[in-house]
Amino acid sequence: MPFCAINVFGVCGKTVIMASFFFYYLLLSLFVTLPIVSAETQPTLEERLATHIKYNEAGPNQVGHIIIDDRTSGISQSTWLYVKKALDHYKETKPIFVILELNTPGGEVYPAQKISDALKDLDTQNDIPVVTFINNWAISAGAMLAYSTRFITIVKDASMGAAEPVLASETGELKTASEKVNSALRSDFSNRASFFDRNPYIAEGMVDKDLILVMRDGKIIKLDSESQIKTTAPDADILVSPKGKLLTLNAKQLMEYKVADILLPPAKLPAISEDELAKGQWPANKSLLFQYPFFAKIPQATIDSYRMDWKTQFFVLLASPVVSSILMLGLMMGFYLEMNTPGFGIPGTIALLCLFLIALSTLSLDIASWLEVIFLLTGILIILVELFVLPTFGLLGFIGIVMAIGGLFAMLLPELKGVDYDVDTKTWNIAGQALLTHLAWLCATLVVGFLLIFLTARYVTPKFAAWSRLVLVGDEQDADRGYIAGDDPKQLPQPGAKGQALATLRPAGKVIIEDRVYDAITSGNFIERGTNIVVSRLDGSVIVVDVDREVS
Repeated sequence: MPFCAINVFGVCGKTVIMASFFFYYLLLSLFVTLPIVSAETQPTLEERLATHIKYNEAGPNQVGHIIIDDRTSGISQSTWLYVKKALDHYKETKPIFVILELNTPGGEVYPAQKISDALKDLDTQNDIPVVTFINNWAISAGAMLAYSTRFITIVKDASMGAAEPVLASETGELKTASEKVNSALRSDFSNRASFFDRNPYIAEGMVDKDLILVMRDGKIIKLDSESQIKTTAPDADILVSPKGKLLTLNAKQLMEYKVADILLPPAKLPAISEDELAKGQWPANKSLLFQYPFFAKIPQATIDSYRMDWKTQFFVLLASPVVSSILMLGLMMGFYLEMNTPGFGIPGTIALLCLFLIALSTLSLDIASWLEVIFLLTGILIILVELFVLPTFGLLGFIGIVMAIGGLFAMLLPELKGVDYDVDTKTWNIAGQALLTHLAWLCATLVVGFLLIFLTARYVTPKFAAWSRLVLVGDEQDADRGYIAGDDPKQLPQPGAKGQALATLRPAGKVIIEDRVYDAITSGNFIERGTNIVVSRLDGSVIVVDVDREVS
C-alpha cells in the first residue's frame, strides 16, 4: 500500500502539473500569438505610399523624372552616366520621389547593375523613393532596374521579364551565357526582388528558362521536375513558368503575381508643350501616374525631368564604344607619327588630346580611379625622360612603357577588378563577360591601329618630314619656275656622303656631316647616337640615312 499510495500520488501529481502547464501555455499563446499575427499583417498599398512618399500639404511639391526610352540602342555605359548625373542632381534638389520611366529592351548587365544599385541607394540612403513607370517595355536589364525600386506602376500593354544573359559569339550569333553567369544573375534578380518584398521565384524565372514555377494554394512555388505538377482537380496547380521558356509577364500577370503595385488605365491627358519638354518641367497632372488617387491629391506637384547639360552630353558621347575606339586609334597614330618626326608638333598634340579624353571619360563614368591615372602619367613621364634626357633607351624606358600601358588598359578595362574565373566549370562571372566584350573592342582597335601604323611606315613616314609647315599652293608649287619646299637638295649632302648620328634617330633625328648638323631620317630602323652613317638617298629635301656598314 505505501508503495501503491506513493505511486498513485506520483501519477496524480504529474497529471496535475502537466495540466497546469498546458493551461498556462494556452493562456500564453492567446496573449502572445495575437500581436504576432497583427504584426505580420501586410500594410495596404495606400499605407506604404503614405509611409514612404512624404509631401508638403501646402505645396509646392517637386517630383523627379528619369526616362530610359531606348528600344533600339539598349542600356549601356552612356545610360549609366545619364542616370548617375540625374541622381546626383536629385540628391541636391530633394524631390519627394523620383519617377523612373522605362521603355527598354534591356542592354548590358554591368552598367545595369550599377544603375540598379544607385536607384536602391537613392531610396535607402537618401530617403528619396523611386517609382518605376513601365510605359510598355521593361525587358532584360530593364526588369533588373524595375526590381530595384520600391514601387512599380504599369500601363495596360506593359511587359516585364526575359532577362537571360546572352553573349555574342565569334560569328556575331547570340548564345546563352555560361551556367555560372546565369546563376549569378539569377541570384542577383532574386535578391533585388526580395529586397522590396516581391516574390524571388518570379524574378528567378525571368533569368532561368529551366525553372518550373506553379501557383499552388495561392502561393507560387518552385518545382524540381515537371512530374511534380499537380494536374488533377480540384487542387490542380496553375502553371506560371514552364520548363524551357523564359518568364515574361504581361500587365495582368504583373498585377496578379504582385510584381507591380498599380495598373494605370488609359486616360486623356493635357498635352506637354514643346517649351515644357525643352525645360524639363511641367505640371504633374499631365503625367499618367498622377491620375492615380494617391498621387492626384499631392498639391502643386510639378515634374522636374532631368535634362543633360552639354557637359553630360559630351561625356555620354565619349562613353560610346565607337568614340572610345577612335580615341584609341588617335592616340596610337599620334604617338607613332610624333616619334618619327623631329620636334613636337601636331601628331603629339593629337595623341595627348586623345589620352586626355580617354582619362576624362573613364573618370566621369566612375570606372577608373586616380591610381590608374597616376600609373599612366608616371609611365609617360619615365618614357619622356628616357627619350630626351638619357643617352640610350634601356630598362627605365621599358618600365615606363609597362606602367603606361598597364595604366591605360586598367582605365579601358575597369571590369578587371571584379573578374573571376571558375577553373572547374571553365566559366567567367558577369564582370568577366563584360571584360571579354570590352576586350574584343580593344583588340579590334589595336589590330586596326597596327595596320594603319604598318601602312604609314611603308608609304608615308619616309616622306612625312618633307612636308613643310607652310604648304605652298597654286603656281608657287611649280618646281620648273624655281620654287622648292624646304632646303635646296643641291645644297644638301649627296648620296654616299658619310657622317655620324648626333642624336639617336627614332627614326628621325640629328646627324653631323662634314661638320654641319642636318635633320635626317632612317628608312624605319633606329640608329643609336654616335653610330657612323651614310646618306642613302635624298627624298626631296629630306636626308635619308643608313648605318655605314663599311666602317661598322
